[in-house]
This record gives sequence, C-alpha cells and structure tokens, in this order.
Amino acid sequence: MKPNRILPAWPYGIILILTAFLSFWIGRLGLENMDMPFSDIGPEKGNVSDSHYFARPRLILKNVRFYWQKDVFIEADRLSLEAIPKSGEILPFDRPDLFTLKILNGNIRISFESLEKLMNGRLFSFPESTLRKIKLRPIFNNGAWKLKISGEVKFVVWVSFEGIATVKIDPESGRILVENESVRALLNPYTKELLNTVGVSIEDLVRFPKGKGLVIIGNKVFFEPFSVFPDPEVEGKIKDLKLDENALDIDFITEQEVPSPKTNSKNYIYVTGGKLLFGGIQVHQGRVLLQDREESSLFEFCFSEYKKALSLSNVKMEEDGRILIFMPDSPPLE
Repeated sequence: MKPNRILPAWPYGIILILTAFLSFWIGRLGLENMDMPFSDIGPEKGNVSDSHYFARPRLILKNVRFYWQKDVFIEADRLSLEAIPKSGEILPFDRPDLFTLKILNGNIRISFESLEKLMNGRLFSFPESTLRKIKLRPIFNNGAWKLKISGEVKFVVWVSFEGIATVKIDPESGRILVENESVRALLNPYTKELLNTVGVSIEDLVRFPKGKGLVIIGNKVFFEPFSVFPDPEVEGKIKDLKLDENALDIDFITEQEVPSPKTNSKNYIYVTGGKLLFGGIQVHQGRVLLQDREESSLFEFCFSEYKKALSLSNVKMEEDGRILIFMPDSPPLE
C-alpha cells in the first residue's frame, strides 16, 4: 500500500484565487447588463406589439372632464395625447409641472366659465393690464353663434364696455382669431364717442405684453388658449372650432392614432407605453387603465387630487400585466 501524499498548500491557494477572480468578473458583467431598476415593471419591447409600443407615454381620455384647477377644465369625448417629460425619459405622473401634454388627435369642449377664469385669473392678472372683469357669453346674431364680450378697459379710469365678436381659426397661424364686429362703452358718453371714432382700434386702446398668449392687430385678437393653462402645459394644432350656446368646441389635427384599450368601460383614462412613474412605482411599457367607478356622468380627474382618489380605488393586475384601477371622481377642491 502506497502512503498518502500530502500536496503542498500553495496549489489550493492558487485555485481559490482563480475561482474568486472568475466569480467577481462574471458578477460584474451581469450587473453591467442590467439597465432596469428593481421597481421597473413591464415587458420589454420584444414582448409588446408594435401598435402598443411608444417611446414616450400616450394617454387616451374617454368621456373625461379633465381639471387643471377648480373651474378650469375641458371635456373630452375622446382625446389622444403624448406626455413629454421636460427632462429625462421617465414621466413623473405625480408632478404635472415636469411634463407637457401634446394633443395627437381628438376633440375638446371648453366652457365659457373656464375661459373667463383663464382670462381673468391668468391672462389679464398682471399689474399693468388694461383689461379686467371679462365676461363671455354666446349670442345668436345674424344666423350664427358669436361671442358677446364685456368687461372693463382702462383709459384714465376704468370704463365698462361690451362688444360682439366672431370666433374662428386664423388659417395662417393656426391660432384662434377673435374679430370684433362692434365695441361700445357703457355709461360714459365721452368714451362711447371715442370707441366709435373712425381709425381708433382695439390695438390703440389695449396694451398687452408679447409672449403672454394674446396678440392684438387692429381689431383682430389672436388668442393662444393653451399658453395660459396651468400645469401640465398643453400644445396642439387646431383644425376647426365652433361656438354653441354652452361652450367652445375645438377639433384637432390628427398627428397620430393611439389604439384604444380592450374594455367595456365608457369613461376612462388609458396610459400606455414609455417610462412612467405612477404612485411611486416605475412602469416600463406598461398599460394602466383608470376606469370611472360611477359612469352615470363624466369621469372627473385632476392631478392634484388623483392620489387621494387612488387610495379609495380597487386595483387589479391582469395576467398580461395590464393594471386596472376602478377609481372615484377626483375633482379639485380649490
């Protein structure tokens, strides 16, 4: 019988060092190939059909009253939007001041009360403004709906006025054109004569700073309504508009079609694609469907209140990863 040979210790040391070295580099390469955070939920592009893959999130508003603040809202039968982060790739859904909504197609209605709130609260709220207390009312005049505008204009003192204007799209700029047919001062014979004097226009009477959403040329007023909305900022190309007895109805040029979700819900907000930070969870190429819990009226939604409504919602994840949220209305309190 041969005696057992005892190997020296140094070969074992070399083997252990080589094993540790290889383990380190294999782990390092694995970490370098991981570009998705732990909280990043959602399938990769290879598992998502092309019709549902978008580099940036897309939203569909179906039968929604979308609020920016109290009394400032739009109503959408169906509206498709692209949500564009102001920095980076991740859309912080909880921070409307950090992204812009680009209208891709659809139709909205803006009430005259909302337009009044925007004009008085944002458009004419700067200290040097020569207009205040603006009121807007539809009026059927000479076979068409027109806009009756009243308020106060500052000469040396504040003077009440009212006028009738047509509202249409300016074909060259794509802005809303408000063209005054008549303007008259109230309760002041001197200013009434001044406004009726030949050669005196609205541009002569009203001074307005550039880049604030309003351009006045002669008796024509070019209005950019989305430039005065609170956050989130909105942009879109208007195709057509019309007035009726209740609201201003705006159709948008179609830039892209966004597929509708498979659902029996009548009122919803659908968010799909891109990278989304939603309620503290990062969703990558996800599909989140916010459904109106009570569908007897429009789905009311406001970013400032949606977290509170989310805490009262029923949440369900389907087998394909789609997130369904049955949510109560979340109109703004202030």
